[in-house]
Amino acid sequence: MSGPRISPYANEDYTMGWICALPIELAAARGMLDGEDHGEPQTSTAAADQNRYTLGTVGHFRVVIACLPKNQLGSSSAAASVKDMLFTFPNIRIGLCVGIGAGIPDYDSQDEQDIRLGDVVISSDSKTGGVVAYAFGKKLADGSFETRSALTPPPRSLSTALGAMQAQHMMAENKIAFYVDQMLEKHPFMRKKGYSRPDQSLDRLFKSEYIHAAGKNCSKCDDSETVEREDRFDDGPVIHYGTIASGDIVVKNSALRDEIREKHGAICLEMEAAGLMNNFPCVVIRGISDYADSHKNDRWQPYAAAVAAACAKEYLEHVQVKDVSGETTAKAILEKVQDG
Repeated sequence: MSGPRISPYANEDYTMGWICALPIELAAARGMLDGEDHGEPQTSTAAADQNRYTLGTVGHFRVVIACLPKNQLGSSSAAASVKDMLFTFPNIRIGLCVGIGAGIPDYDSQDEQDIRLGDVVISSDSKTGGVVAYAFGKKLADGSFETRSALTPPPRSLSTALGAMQAQHMMAENKIAFYVDQMLEKHPFMRKKGYSRPDQSLDRLFKSEYIHAAGKNCSKCDDSETVEREDRFDDGPVIHYGTIASGDIVVKNSALRDEIREKHGAICLEMEAAGLMNNFPCVVIRGISDYADSHKNDRWQPYAAAVAAACAKEYLEHVQVKDVSGETTAKAILEKVQDG
């Protein structure tokens, strides 16, 4: 009986780390690899490292993918997984945090944000660095929630690539739908698991004050309470750039969602990035699966995971290998943070 396949590349040959939180996100990440995965690491992980790694190639990069333990979500779990990854793969220099998130639409202000289910949000903001960490459990005297901090922005190589991709999409449509279709052709079973785009009729944004009626879906909810939105010319995913708010609870409250938007201009909510940004030089990419309100359900999650992973794959086409090679290793950054 043969043993497990071993990667043809040394642990030190991997320079990009990819963090996801859910099995549906891990499957999508694996579906975006160029060819087959590389197998097990050449150098075994330390006894304390409980991550299970998927190694592979995406574009010009050798990539390490790690998923958080099942039912252990949030910033602390993400930070622990990254710490182990960086000691097992010491030459990782850039990272991506890729998966699903909640969209924060805004149709009332001058800076309208037409964010819809199946769109993608990428962390990018000159003031916040792209991510704001919230202590959701702590309320201030005025009733608002405490902001812990704006976190470290991504390194220059990643920021430069964001600008390049954004410029490209002003000239031509993004490749997200193409890469999702490519994944489904290669792994047709994923269609049965919901990775195809849901029908557009299942994307309903309800007014903030309207509470979910009953049941697992919105079949009993009042259609007259939905927000009227213009039809899009096509149903392909749109990429939005802005601030992502990160905290350790799942938000299902439109009032809290809107408060976060008003206070910091956040356009997306998620749970892991706050544990990464200060010691893992990364960009956060989120496929929108709900609107962080009482109508939240899981129907869009697999597709949202797919579009986030597809966007990450396209994004890496704009990241220059020579720029990454000049970055400090993430392990060195982590050790500097730990040393104070």
